[in-house]
Amino acid sequence: MSTKTGASRAYEHLRDKLISGEFDPGQRLLYGPIGKEIGVSATPVREAAARLANEGLVDLVPQLGAVVRRMDREELIEIYEVRLAIEPYAAQLAAERADSDQLREIKVHLERMNELTAQHKSSGKEFAGKRMAGQFDKADFSFHMAIIEATGNRAMVRTAGQSHVLTRVFGVRRHRYDARSMTVTCRDHAAIHKAIRARKPEEASAAAAAHIRNGLEKSLQAIKSETVEQE
Repeated sequence: MSTKTGASRAYEHLRDKLISGEFDPGQRLLYGPIGKEIGVSATPVREAAARLANEGLVDLVPQLGAVVRRMDREELIEIYEVRLAIEPYAAQLAAERADSDQLREIKVHLERMNELTAQHKSSGKEFAGKRMAGQFDKADFSFHMAIIEATGNRAMVRTAGQSHVLTRVFGVRRHRYDARSMTVTCRDHAAIHKAIRARKPEEASAAAAAHIRNGLEKSLQAIKSETVEQE
């Protein structure tokens, strides 16, 4: 296996773990053990960490290596503002351009989120476990990316995808999932999907904007709760 191939695999592996919440802010990434998980040496993992650092997901700290970034309130607001500037328009374009396969893909991710929500409700637990929360996060991320990709605009996919990853890692997943929050997210997504499927660009844009604002509010509440707990 070439180093380039190994580094690509390590990058995808680490990025998926970050998106699904398996690494916490401030956690150190251990190159050797991570490499063993996917059958590569520490070197490709180190290269992948450097790429993640360029994307703002980790910090490279002397003597420690890669450490998952911590993001403050102001940075998080800025990233959500980027999403508000791009994603409502992406939803509008998706309503105009999405083909039947893309519409099906969007629906599949929404149905997966509904399925996980129903499973959590039937579990009788107050909060979803880490594994279920991770699956919900991945389906949520895939739903948004499917909409952005349906625009056919590669520059938009790169830009919106990156800001979405940042809010996924540092914002949305900071709050714990209960039945209500999962239901609200699914409801927001259903409104976006309905408008896109019905070819109603303005409604799709409005639904996407409302959803992103809801995400920002939840993330800021989570940061506030963390601050109170630390005091």
